[in-house]
Amino acid sequence: MANRKIVRVKRSSKYSDRIIIHLDDKSVFRVPEDVFVSNPLHVGDTVSLEKIESYGKKMRLQEARDSAFRLLGYRMRSIAEMKKRLNEKDFDEEEVDKTIQYLMERKYLNDEEFGKAFVKEKVKNKKIGPRALKSEMYPHHLSPDLVDTLINNIYREFDLSGLIEFHLSKRRIEKNIPLNHKEKNKLTNFLTRKGFFWETIQTVYHDWGLL
Repeated sequence: MANRKIVRVKRSSKYSDRIIIHLDDKSVFRVPEDVFVSNPLHVGDTVSLEKIESYGKKMRLQEARDSAFRLLGYRMRSIAEMKKRLNEKDFDEEEVDKTIQYLMERKYLNDEEFGKAFVKEKVKNKKIGPRALKSEMYPHHLSPDLVDTLINNIYREFDLSGLIEFHLSKRRIEKNIPLNHKEKNKLTNFLTRKGFFWETIQTVYHDWGLL
């Protein structure tokens, strides 16, 4: 039978924005509320298998958007991260691409705004240098120009020497007491892992009288 007859229409008890359609062959399909409002379905109506499939695609797209908004409810996301997370939830390429486009058009996804918040949080909380910060940004696949701009701007707000001095103070390094070779190597390795360049480290060492 090419068509199915609708025997029951009800709103989902779990998701209030979804309408559940029951058919005479005991199968069901779901319809997003906005789609249902624009094209209502009633008990007694018949629907083709093609139409049911069309509703299924629209429902999948709605589910992809819902998943995206849940992710955004925790924190901002980069475009690349959102794509990865939606792919992990088994949405197909078309569903993911349409969802990303939908979010970008409505400013829910914006790599520049994400990047600004991301670098500030990392530098403020972890006190890392530019090399480590660039490494942390890598998985988000931001454009090289944007990465450079973000790094340049954030270290105007957070002074590199001041960040290194924070780590020296935390490790109880005293000013004007030169480090021996072993101490200097250990401290330099630590600061290098934190993402600072030797030139900046050396300048702070000199200012603190550690050389």
